[in-house]
Amino acid sequence: MARFSVISPQSQCWLFHIAFVLNVAGMMLTDMWLPMVVGTIITTYLSVDAWVRLRYVLPLKKELRQVQHELDNLRQQQRDQ
Repeated sequence: MARFSVISPQSQCWLFHIAFVLNVAGMMLTDMWLPMVVGTIITTYLSVDAWVRLRYVLPLKKELRQVQHELDNLRQQQRDQ
């Protein structure tokens, strides 16, 4: 996540998916197969990584923060008693 902190995770997901589509279109339209295959492999990885972070990692981090906050509140209440 720290790698691309300037762009929102949603925008990263769109950007990488569009780059993947452009690479696939470039493979079909040009004779530069090797660079396009390498680009497609890289953008596939980035697309899947962005999608997994958006779909699973960020909601999990948010939930963990909420649980940590609740745990801190319970510990504070226990100390007060």
